[in-house]
Amino acid sequence: MRFDGKTAIVTGGSEGIGFAIAEGLAGAGARVVLVARREDVLKQAVDALGENASYVVGDVLDDDTARRAVAHAVDTYGSLDLLVSNAGTLMPGAVAEQPLEQIDAMIGTNLRGPISFVRHAAPAMGDSSAVVIVSSATGRMPMAGQGIYGATKAALNYLVPTWAMELAPKGIRVNGVCPGGTYTPALRAAISAIPGLDDITVRTNLIKRIANPSEIAHPVLTLLDNSVSGYVTGSVWDIDGGYQRGRTG
Repeated sequence: MRFDGKTAIVTGGSEGIGFAIAEGLAGAGARVVLVARREDVLKQAVDALGENASYVVGDVLDDDTARRAVAHAVDTYGSLDLLVSNAGTLMPGAVAEQPLEQIDAMIGTNLRGPISFVRHAAPAMGDSSAVVIVSSATGRMPMAGQGIYGATKAALNYLVPTWAMELAPKGIRVNGVCPGGTYTPALRAAISAIPGLDDITVRTNLIKRIANPSEIAHPVLTLLDNSVSGYVTGSVWDIDGGYQRGRTG
């Protein structure tokens, strides 16, 4: 299978897009380490994935979570080959009115978290390894009520090619994806908080529907697979149903 012998870490891997990615990796032969905050949800996810999955409980806000996850992967499976930084949080609010606590939480989870995981994972990864950063379509085009969230994702889009340049000498490819509206717990919470967000999401993309997590996972798996994407690094793929064209067309 395409990921036989590979070990992957997936942050935010217990549900939504992260679980769909982990499911694809495990189904293609990878050993998968899930990282998330809730142990009960992690246990359910690992049970669903099977014997080649395990988990580390922790918040990506805490740098030690990344250190422990990398150590667990190497100690348990003998290597670390793939990293998917997917954990994120969205707290809607106007920038000028948003509580500082929420701003700090989004910057910490969405930006410092990926930085911590790449920092700790890169020294453990060898030649032909791959990293995928899950960003957001909101990092491409602004949306009222999601300013801080979008800013953290725009920063990730900048970091992807930077990491690609810095880690290329080690043989590590780094790419990113910008999903559009996807049926995840985070989007459902945002829809509850922002009236009409579901209608806006559908209306402003060309496909005229909201994505399923598996539709984001498949391109991520493609980017992780050296047999098909071995010449791709520093790229950020838009998986947004044509969101940018839908908003400007």
